[in-house]
Amino acid sequence: MFDWSSLVQHYGYLAVLIGSFFEGETVLMLSAYAVQQHLLSFWPLVGIAMLGGFLGDQFYYALGYKYGYSFIRSRPKLNSKFKRASLLIVRFPTLSILLMRFLWGLRTIIPMSFGILRYPALRYSLVNLFASFIWAFVVISVGLQVSHWLHVFWHMLLPNQRKIIIMLAVISCIVIARLIYGKIVKPQHCPE
Repeated sequence: MFDWSSLVQHYGYLAVLIGSFFEGETVLMLSAYAVQQHLLSFWPLVGIAMLGGFLGDQFYYALGYKYGYSFIRSRPKLNSKFKRASLLIVRFPTLSILLMRFLWGLRTIIPMSFGILRYPALRYSLVNLFASFIWAFVVISVGLQVSHWLHVFWHMLLPNQRKIIIMLAVISCIVIARLIYGKIVKPQHCPE
């Protein structure tokens, strides 16, 4: 597993491009934190993430288009996901493209399924470009808000850090004493 935070810190937008091609949300949330820390800028980040997500989806579409159903059939997990994705695509093709990044568990199989089903490449690409922008903008914006509120929360805790540590120590002692009482003392008093 890659250490995305280290990659974002050292390689910035290139790490975001590669990360959004493969993974997505984790990289964008870390990148949003980097924006909050003024290491990266919001709009270039959205553009790079959009490009990485778009290229990743186009890759999976091309993979499905080139290798077809035989690629899926040889992989039982993908085959069952393909059946679910195909039902969604047939009923709601445009909506499927717009939401595919938000459908965890089906994110890679949906673009592949579009390729397997021979969905028109130009139409898929145009809708996918728009969907990539929506995805990048939403995830980075949410990441910025989460980063902001975590900082606010952390700064509220810092002045009370000593009190919080004392409270946690007292609660831990009570829990440990209760466990000891429940495991050692109480069984000795039970009649057999």
